[in-house]
Amino acid sequence: MDVTDNRLNQTQRIKDDLSEKCQKLFRDFLSEYKEPNVETDDHKYLTESLELIKPERNTLFVSFKELTNWDQELAIDITNNYYRFYSYLCRSVSALINDEKHKSNEELDDLTLNVIKNKDFYVGFYDFADRTKLRELRASKISSLVKIVGQVVRTHTVHPELISGTFECMDCGTEVANVEQQFKYTLPTICRNTVCSNRSKFRLLLHKSRFVDFQKVRIQELQADLPRGCIPRSLDIVIRGGDRVECVQPGDRADFIGCLIVVPDVAQLIAGSGGLVRTETGAGDGGLTGLKALGVREMTHKMAFLSSSTILEGHELPVQLEERNIDSNSGAKDFSMFKEEEIRRIEVMTKDRNLFENISKSLFPSIFGNEDIKRGIILQLFGGIPKITTEGTHLRGDINVCVVGDPSTAKSQFLKIIADFAPVRAIYTSGKASTAAGLTAAVVRDEDGGFVIEAGALMLADQGICCIDEFDKMDIRDQIAIHEAMEQQTISITKAGVKATLNARTSILAAANPIGGTYDRTKSLRNNLSFSLPIMSRFDLFFILLDECNETTDYAIAERIIDMHNGTVDNNEDVTYSLDDLKNYIRFARQFKPKMTMESEKYLVETYKQLRLSGCDNGGGFKNNKQSWRITVRQLESLIRLSEAMARMYCSDYVETNHIKEASRLLNKSILKIDEPDINLVDEDTNEDEEMDDITEDHDSQKEVTDSTIPTSLKIPYEVYKSMTDMFVIRLQREEIHIEEGESEGIKRSELIEWYLNQCSDIETETDLVHKKLICDRVIDKLINTDHILIALQTSEQITTGEGKESETADPILVVHPDFVVAQDF
Repeated sequence: MDVTDNRLNQTQRIKDDLSEKCQKLFRDFLSEYKEPNVETDDHKYLTESLELIKPERNTLFVSFKELTNWDQELAIDITNNYYRFYSYLCRSVSALINDEKHKSNEELDDLTLNVIKNKDFYVGFYDFADRTKLRELRASKISSLVKIVGQVVRTHTVHPELISGTFECMDCGTEVANVEQQFKYTLPTICRNTVCSNRSKFRLLLHKSRFVDFQKVRIQELQADLPRGCIPRSLDIVIRGGDRVECVQPGDRADFIGCLIVVPDVAQLIAGSGGLVRTETGAGDGGLTGLKALGVREMTHKMAFLSSSTILEGHELPVQLEERNIDSNSGAKDFSMFKEEEIRRIEVMTKDRNLFENISKSLFPSIFGNEDIKRGIILQLFGGIPKITTEGTHLRGDINVCVVGDPSTAKSQFLKIIADFAPVRAIYTSGKASTAAGLTAAVVRDEDGGFVIEAGALMLADQGICCIDEFDKMDIRDQIAIHEAMEQQTISITKAGVKATLNARTSILAAANPIGGTYDRTKSLRNNLSFSLPIMSRFDLFFILLDECNETTDYAIAERIIDMHNGTVDNNEDVTYSLDDLKNYIRFARQFKPKMTMESEKYLVETYKQLRLSGCDNGGGFKNNKQSWRITVRQLESLIRLSEAMARMYCSDYVETNHIKEASRLLNKSILKIDEPDINLVDEDTNEDEEMDDITEDHDSQKEVTDSTIPTSLKIPYEVYKSMTDMFVIRLQREEIHIEEGESEGIKRSELIEWYLNQCSDIETETDLVHKKLICDRVIDKLINTDHILIALQTSEQITTGEGKESETADPILVVHPDFVVAQDF
């Protein structure tokens, strides 16, 4: 009799009055809530609930903010006892749909009635304000509604999960229905037949049991939330429901709203912990731990997170609602994610004439100089337009940039700033500390015994930027592993029976040191780097940073560093836009997809032609093979991507010629900067002999210069030209101080030439003197007329004579152009 009473007590369900009250209040909210300031008679959630009859939908997403405004006490109860009330909230949706269909007096067919009766409905919340970090999850958070943030590193396959089973007793045939499964396969405790005492022999009836789509996702702590010296913590996310699974991919940063739960550690349950497992013979049998002889067993539990909705970073609505909005507005720009105030600030930025310069100052306030590198990285943030040809070939739109240079030239600082700022995904890693599997993807064994793909750095940075420091320290086999990812933007894996092609649509920002630590300008770029040629050809921009001695630049950098250490410099004094404004602007501009016009296409072809000719001679070979860089079709594609990024930055729907000009200039400054040809100081239409005669006539003491002593060419290496330019500029800038104090009227052209000749120590003969003077004179002409670095001023006497051009060429006073800075690319 006692056994029968116990069995009857097991079948009786305890009535939860508080949960049923919560169910009734939540149902009233769904049926009566109307959006404020919206002129309509429709009830928002009632309409959305009736749409759940569609076979592809089964989750109703509710704004928690609207629920709080409707009934604050109900919202507090749901927050504190979410796991307890969740099943009742789902039942309220099912009951509401059933009642509304009967009230509408519609003749429902048998199929619809069957769907309403047997379909499982779920509730998901969004607009939940409080966000909890993974490190802040404690036992007090269990079963309460929380929102956590993390980055997805592993996704498991979707498989059916048994949530309510119906079993048949194998001894007497009695059915035991509605056996709830607690995150593991759970058998009935005892057969309900009073005569039968079976406790272990049961068979699952599949056609009478209830299954649901189930997916497990592993997230990892964000880099920004990770304390120094700590290993990132991870947590398993449990996602249930047909329209909620497969909503995130490895690399996504997302908010998960749900509750923290405790589940049995099935892996430990199956494999055993290997300790304290004692049988009667004293040998370990592997399985549950404890003392088997006494019937005392222990089972390990672990924490997991039961998610009701997933919201990707930068979005406010769950993934499912975002997908519906995109499907309804396919092909159109979606600016709904921006607020009105943000849109106004973006409009102001689009009208800024110095937008490029202001973005550079706002993004890199602590880095002095290197303007072209800053511009190249900014264009990388905007990116080009990915395309798919009619044959199905994928053309990447992401821009790859490599910064190569001497130590202590702020290479890593560029990477750190971009990794912390980027409005898209950004992953920072080091080449020496990364393997091929860590950069691409790895196939690992799951605790359930199967194989899953664990994302590497390039997969985690999909549709973002991957910053790789110490790129030259990578092993050759690791460099080969990213060949496919850099051009095709895919990762192909064939390991452990897993054959897959994964997306790696990422831009790579790499920093590397040359061979030997310092860059050798006497060697080519290829001979200065330990990269393979295929890797080098996949970079759109190569920037070379040289640690050169320059008095003006060194003084400015030293002064700024000392001020930063003393705290007397404010990096925000030159900042025009805040980082939040820049992030919003980049997100706004990336929605534009500019197209080429006929004029821009012709100009692009002509520009590519000039790039090819700049490195080739008439015979098709390359001159100066020691220094030249091969211009191939990949550089043409790089030029297209840079031009599209320029158009995007200015929020233009078309690529114009001025965008191509700036892109071409950056390409020349990056790739061709180290391959500067010799400077020609004589124009093609200038008679060199006449030039020499003009120089020698002014020196009566000089001997007659014969034709054999005249140099056959007036070309000097770029390094010599740069050195002479720096010497002239520094000398004139020092003289400007005396001019301002009234101690001097300035340096004339003849005085500057005489000063330079006195500085030269390699003049041994009169021919050397004449040659040096000629070169010095022609360099000054080039600085005045071509490069516009120096300005020739007329004296007061020359102005009164009104002799015009003759007075200018006589002996003008030279000053440095006020816009010139020595730190520019010279």
